[in-house]
Amino acid sequence: MTQVEAAVAIGTSRSNLTKIETGEYLPGREVLMAAAEFYGVSLDWLTSGDKPNSKRSAVAENEQEALLLYAYRALPRDEAEPLLAMLLNRVKPPAH
Repeated sequence: MTQVEAAVAIGTSRSNLTKIETGEYLPGREVLMAAAEFYGVSLDWLTSGDKPNSKRSAVAENEQEALLLYAYRALPRDEAEPLLAMLLNRVKPPAH
């Protein structure tokens, strides 16, 4: 995933994302919430880094899984759900 793709997904520009990453720019709540959702982390962890990030490990273990999640979230629901069903038909889903 590129920085441009991440920026688009969270609703900011690539240059703003760079400034956010380097601490030169403090984003608003909307961008922070979108970033937390996109990266699969809590807003608390994203803004402080102090609290355990249990959401992250449950979301993606590697880049491929993160890309799958990104693609699923980027698609309209009526397109994403059939793709998820197709994947789940190929594997045994975990018990809840």
